[in-house]
Amino acid sequence: MHLTARILLTTLILGVVAQARAGEAATTIEALLATVPPGGMAGVAMAQLDQRQWVVRRNADQPLSLASTTKLVTTAATLIGLGADYQFRTRLVGLGPLSSDGTLPGLGVIGGGSPCFDEHFAQGRDPDNVLRGFAAELKRQGVQRIGGDLVIDARLFSGPIRPATWPDDQANLQRWFSAPSSAFAWNDNCIEVRIIPGAVDKPCTIETRPRSPRIKVINQTRSLASGAGKNAISRSLNSNTVVVSGTCGRTTAWFPLAIESDPDLMIGDHFKALLTDAGIPVSGNVRLGAVDPAVGPLLVDVRQPLMPAINICNQRSQNFYAEQFLRLLGAAKAGEGSLVAGRIAAVQVLEGHFGAGMGPLTLVDGCGLSYGNEASATYLVNLLDAMHRSEFGPSYRASLKDKDLQGIRGLVKTGTHNESRALAGYLMAGDQRLYAFAILLNRGTAPGITWANALREKLYEALAGLAR
Repeated sequence: MHLTARILLTTLILGVVAQARAGEAATTIEALLATVPPGGMAGVAMAQLDQRQWVVRRNADQPLSLASTTKLVTTAATLIGLGADYQFRTRLVGLGPLSSDGTLPGLGVIGGGSPCFDEHFAQGRDPDNVLRGFAAELKRQGVQRIGGDLVIDARLFSGPIRPATWPDDQANLQRWFSAPSSAFAWNDNCIEVRIIPGAVDKPCTIETRPRSPRIKVINQTRSLASGAGKNAISRSLNSNTVVVSGTCGRTTAWFPLAIESDPDLMIGDHFKALLTDAGIPVSGNVRLGAVDPAVGPLLVDVRQPLMPAINICNQRSQNFYAEQFLRLLGAAKAGEGSLVAGRIAAVQVLEGHFGAGMGPLTLVDGCGLSYGNEASATYLVNLLDAMHRSEFGPSYRASLKDKDLQGIRGLVKTGTHNESRALAGYLMAGDQRLYAFAILLNRGTAPGITWANALREKLYEALAGLAR
């Protein structure tokens, strides 16, 4: 209760504008904002956190679309709601005792919602090595074969695997940044495709991972003797059908496409294939089901810390991570790992910790891909200030991306989609004065949003100049 009162007081004090600094800011900021085209919208705010003073406030209280600065909200709520010491947990359980000849009657995977089974945390940056490591541990414990099914317990998450509010055209939904959420996730829940040329003028070989019969490949390629060729890879809008066309003369890198449906099962298929590669054949099928952790031996118990995942989410703007966080928050606070429960939990966690005085917030998803995520520049600065003064301050600031400018250290989160360009974070002067800022630029009814690209950078330069 004491913490809530202190942060509410912070918000009230920040409502008093420091007149001297505001006067200095007016000329540059107003001149830049005057370039916003008719119909466009802009909100800018910056506060000097040590002196508790606003430096800039221009249309700062208007709720605007946040784009990926939404992740500032999601990661703040996740740190507070789950705790900085939280660990993702993934378990492999034998579905009965291991027989003397090394046979398990079945294998269960209890998904814990970890987003970290990807290149960022895999040995050699190869996500296959995560699942190969599971197989190696099973072999070490004497497992020679699995006589029944591979059962994926995905009950931690429920409801739609992606928000209905995301842009629903094929160009967006097939891209890696539109990957779905799942309790058992791997490789950012993407289908990766690789083209391998063969005999000249013959079709290329198309490899996919996950290796899953749920993926259909339409191969319209032709092999060249050498060279990159010209090729295209796409995924059908409403299925896991991959279309590969064009020419290729050398093996391509893996190309990611968002899984359309059944991510838990597809990853289970891939795990089954890698178990077989490792000499542990699986006789049964891959299916979803409840796994009782007490039914057999606990064979693999992987725990991964939250904080490195928070860093990836903010520094690389990883939508998939943010959506996993939101569902985990719902599971922890409401007993339901759904998008709806996560959104409610995130708002309640922030209001419970900091009070309701930071300003209005509309949270539609965890990552900011939905256009309807809205808050004001004032809200973002108040959130940044409140997190700075909380026990999570150092970790939260360190999770942001470096954007230094002319002697000013910047720790920032960017945001970009068809309706918004955004930038928010911290600026630190050479004398250690710390500022929080937010720049929100929206298309509104303007004919486009490209005008905001350069303006966002110029406003950032102007704010950094005021902090100098």
